[in-house]
Amino acid sequence: MTAAPARSQTAMKRLAGALSLVCMVLFLLAIEQKHTVAAWQTLRDEAGPAVGRVADWAGRLPSGAADGLEGLKSAVAPEAGPAAADPEWDAALAGTYGPADEATRAAAGVLVAAGAELRLENGDVIRTRPLRIAAGRDAYAPGRSFAARLKAPADAQIELREVVASGRGRAGAPLKLCGGELAGVAALLHRRDRVDLMLFRGPAVGPQTPETTLCGVWSFTAR
Repeated sequence: MTAAPARSQTAMKRLAGALSLVCMVLFLLAIEQKHTVAAWQTLRDEAGPAVGRVADWAGRLPSGAADGLEGLKSAVAPEAGPAAADPEWDAALAGTYGPADEATRAAAGVLVAAGAELRLENGDVIRTRPLRIAAGRDAYAPGRSFAARLKAPADAQIELREVVASGRGRAGAPLKLCGGELAGVAALLHRRDRVDLMLFRGPAVGPQTPETTLCGVWSFTAR
């Protein structure tokens, strides 16, 4: 056997062994989740991108050559993003949150987040559905950014949700937090044990939105 085919076979054996190790590690990560749904999400979110990156890495190898496990490590490593850049970022919002300051205590009280629904101790129930993700640097009014208002990084992820009615054909309920008016958009920033909530009266939020559409800002901490 010539040297070139031997090197090619060696590279393929290394790749096969490394892929087996990757699959085993991802499987163990998944089964340690508390619930089956969490396990499925782990496999979906981690295995898919990792396998794709490994395939791309393998496709770039020249014939009869390999860069060993270092290339594989780079291919499998999670892609950088807001979650990796900000260790406080946590996309899952659920549970009970107490007021973080006296203004929030007086206006809203305790916040209970359950899926798309936000329930407040003052009686307000805010039913929502996903709208889009904004960056902290984005403006919610002329010259006003989420980052400055919430004291957050410029690359923080602000979750914008549309406030919807509780059922088909029913109008949304006026909110005490909006002075008895309807809210159109809720903006949420979740940082581990802290949640900041902004409510807007209009159906959209952007750099041309009048600042008067902002009902207010309230902060909560996990209990």
